[in-house]
Amino acid sequence: MKKSLLALAVIGAFAGAAQAQTSVTIYGSIDAGLRYTNNADAAGNSRIQMGGFSNGNFNRNRIGFKGVEDLGGGMNAHFTLETGFNSGTGSLDNAANKLFNRSAFVGLGGAWGSLDLGRQYSVNFKTIALYDPFSYKFTSIVPLAGNGGLTWLDNDIQYTGTFGPITARAEWALGEVAGSTRNGATRAVGVGYSGGPFAAGASYTRRDAATTPAGAPFVDVTNWTVGGAFTTGPFRVAAGYAKQETDVAGGTNDVNDAWVGGSWTITPATQLTAGYYRTKLDAVAAGADVRRNTWIVGATYALSKRTNLYADIDRSSYTGAGNPATWGIQRAAGATFSNVTGVSIGVNHLF
Repeated sequence: MKKSLLALAVIGAFAGAAQAQTSVTIYGSIDAGLRYTNNADAAGNSRIQMGGFSNGNFNRNRIGFKGVEDLGGGMNAHFTLETGFNSGTGSLDNAANKLFNRSAFVGLGGAWGSLDLGRQYSVNFKTIALYDPFSYKFTSIVPLAGNGGLTWLDNDIQYTGTFGPITARAEWALGEVAGSTRNGATRAVGVGYSGGPFAAGASYTRRDAATTPAGAPFVDVTNWTVGGAFTTGPFRVAAGYAKQETDVAGGTNDVNDAWVGGSWTITPATQLTAGYYRTKLDAVAAGADVRRNTWIVGATYALSKRTNLYADIDRSSYTGAGNPATWGIQRAAGATFSNVTGVSIGVNHLF
C-alpha cells in the first residue's frame, strides 16, 4: 500500500511564524521474471535471462516520492523525485548512475495549470501515452517509450493545463550553451483530449544541436506524433503515428513509427492486449535503410489490486541493413538473421 507520511516544515525565523504541512507519498513498482529469446547473438543462439530485463519487463522498476503543500487560494507547491533500479542486482538502472534518473522536479500549480522545473517526462512521451495500445507496459519490447530519445528531458521548464476534456502542454528544456538560448535546447507543444470513450492527442518537438558542425547548416531534429483511442465496454483500441527527421549532410534521416492494437478485459482480473508496431528508417547513407515489424501479445492476471502475473510472446522481423540503437529489440551486431522471437513471464507488484 502507498504509505502517506506527514512532513512538518517549520517556517519562521520571526516570532509568530506559521507552520506549513507537506503531504508526502512514497510509491513504486517492482517487477521480476524470466525472458527467453532466440537469435540472441550473431550466431543465432538462444538465451534465458533475468538480469538483462530486471529493470522491469512489464512495468519499469521505480521508487518515488511525491509531495504537495497547500499554499492557499487554490495554489499548491509540489515535487516529484523518482529513481529506477534493477531488481536482479539491486543497482541503479542507468549507466550514468543518476540517482533520480526518472524524475526530479519542483513546481507550482493552481486552477490555471502547473509549471514544473527539472528533469521530467517529455511532452512527446505524455502525448503518446494516450494512444499506446499497451499504455507503456512491456517497454523493453514495445518501441514507443523511447520514441525519438524523448522519454525524459533535463533542465526542463514544462507547463500543463487541463481545461475540461482538453489538456495543453508546452516545454522548453534549456541547452545551457554559453552565448545561445537555442543550441542544445528542446522545445515542444502538445494537446490531448479525453472525453467519454474517446482519447486523442498530437505533439510537435524540435531539438537543436548543442554545436554546429563547421561549414554545415544548423543541425536540428524534429519529431511529431498524432493518434487516438476508443474504449467501449471491456474493449479498447488505439492507433498512432510518429515521425522524426534528423538533419544530416545531404538531407535528413527519417524514422517513421506506426502502430495499432487493442485490449480485452476478459474478467475483472484477466486482460489480454495485442499490438502491431512498424518502424521504418530511411537514411541518406546508402544501405542504411531498415524496416522492423513487431507483433506482441501480452496477458495479465491480477492476484490483487497491486500484484499481477504477466506473460507475453513477441516477434520482430527485420529487412534491410543497419541496427538503430534506439530500437528496443535489436539484432545482435554482425547478425544476418531476419527475426527475433521472445517469451516473457513474471510478477509485478505496485506499492
